[in-house]
This record gives sequence, structure tokens and C-alpha cells, in this order.
Amino acid sequence: MLLTFFIGPAKNTSAAEDAVINERWGKPTVVLGSALNSTQRAETLEKFGVSADDVNIDIANGADLVKYLGYGSGDDNVMFSSVMVTRENEGQGVKVDILTPENITLITADQYKNPLITAGITDATIKVASVVKVTGESALTGVYKAFEANGEKVDENRAKLAQEELDTTQSVSDTIVKNAAEKNANENLTEQEQEKADEAYRTQLNQTLVEIKQELADLREKQGELATKADVEKIVNDALAKYNLSDYVSNEDVNKLVSLAEKYQKTDGVLDKDSLAQLDKLSDSFNKTVNKLSDELGSFGEKLKGTLNDNQGFFSNLWQSIKDFFNGLFN
Repeated sequence: MLLTFFIGPAKNTSAAEDAVINERWGKPTVVLGSALNSTQRAETLEKFGVSADDVNIDIANGADLVKYLGYGSGDDNVMFSSVMVTRENEGQGVKVDILTPENITLITADQYKNPLITAGITDATIKVASVVKVTGESALTGVYKAFEANGEKVDENRAKLAQEELDTTQSVSDTIVKNAAEKNANENLTEQEQEKADEAYRTQLNQTLVEIKQELADLREKQGELATKADVEKIVNDALAKYNLSDYVSNEDVNKLVSLAEKYQKTDGVLDKDSLAQLDKLSDSFNKTVNKLSDELGSFGEKLKGTLNDNQGFFSNLWQSIKDFFNGLFN
């Protein structure tokens, strides 16, 4: 949990476009981990190219970790996480950039995006950096602290679900990457190519989570009630198949995703229209990432992506066709 976050400098937009946001946030907000010494704080500010005069500074402590993420001892001495967030215009979506990937050892930039939206974070650019090696699980704490420092309350139930989502994504993606590498061993990928393939699989899992959320919201809109356990299981399995991940997940992984999906629909706000709008932006970025990596991997990239494009909407359309057919029989 040794991590560093920052809120990037505000965009230089016109007062007509950004007056409300600028008045609310003022300077960018930097949230520093309480365990950082003065030298590390200065190094962290330097990573983002700002001075203390350029930003508002807050501190994330052990109590914040417990409050937002639902775990930890509350010990301030383990909090090395720090942040910089830029509030963007409405509709811009959530963007994450890890500036020191050599020091963020476990979580990728894309893996933060879904949980941030689950927690209710909207329209923000988040830059991540660390002056020491960290795993990255506790990275969300600084973002929440920054939003609340600017008067935007973060729902603690959503924040804790977001952390569960991050943990689940990391666990399931590790299984997918491991199983895919074993099944594709005869492809003789170079180390660099394998890293690109791993990133593509992780991104497809991120896209799978977006799909699950969208399908849950769509089903609730059509039926006027929550999905049943059977509905949720079908949505999860169809999403995994759509993004060509079914062969790489275990039954335990599927159960984890089903449990997560059931909590999405029972937690206020996670599937509301604002969150879905943010997810649409996210889906576009994930698709671009997979397409870019697939192109760079040549023939293996085509195999990795498989029938991904052909599958777009297939399962949901098939399910709707079946329902329409039976509805027609009784109308």
C-alpha cells in the first residue's frame, strides 16, 4: 500500500465552460500519504511538476483507508499514497495515467477506471506516481479524499464496493493471464509480445465488467426489477464469452464475478444514468486499447481478439429475440 496520487493542473478553459467547476475546486488538490517524510513529499510534487503554491494539499491517513476501503489497521505509518486530480467538463469521462509504472507494481491504469466509476467518480483526470515501489491497491483512497476536500461527498458503500471490484479484477485477471499464456505457449511470443498480450487480456476483462453493468441496467429498465441469480449468471457468462475469456476463467472466478454483479445492482447509484454515461466513455477507451495491442501483435493479435467484433451485441440480441418471440406467442 505504498502509493502516490496526484490531481493534475486544471485545464485552461473559458470561464463560460468551466466557471462552476473552477469555483468549486480552485487549484488542483494534492493528497499526500501521511507516512511520507518531507523529502519524499518534495520528490512527489516534483514528479508532477508542481510546487506547494500551485496546489491545495491534503493528507490521507490510516483512518481514511479504513473509511473508504473497508480494511487496514488505521496506522498512519503505512500510508505512503498521495494524489493529483483534475476535474474535467461534464461528459469527458474518467482518465487515469500512471506516470511512474516502474514503481506501481500490481495495478494498471485501466484497472482503476471501473472501480472509480463504481465509487461515483465522474469526469476526472487522475495521474498516479510514486517515489517508492508500491503495489497500488490502496490508490483509490487519495482520489476520494480529494473529491471530499472539494465538497463532493463519496458514498462509503460505493467506495467499499469499488475496492472489492479492484481486488476481484486483479485476482481474476491474474488467472486469465496465466491460463492464456499456458494455452498459447506454442505461439512462441517474445517477452515484449507476451506483455502486450497480457495487457490485452486484462483490458478485455475490464470491458467485460462494463458489459455486465450495462446489461444489468438494461434488464432492470426492461423488467422494472432486479435481475435474478440466474439472470446474473447468464449475463456474466455471456459477457465472458463475448470478450473471448471463457476458456481462461475458473468456476471460482465466475462465482466472484457473479457475486460482484449482484452487489452492483443492490448498491444505490452504481447502475444509474450518470454512471452508465461514464461507462460508455470507458468502453470506447478499452476497445481502442485492445485494437491497438492486437494490431501490434499481428496474426496472434487477430487470434487474441478472435470474433470479438463479430460478437458485439450478439448475446444480448439473441436473448432479446427469444423474449420477443415468446411475447409474440401470447399477444
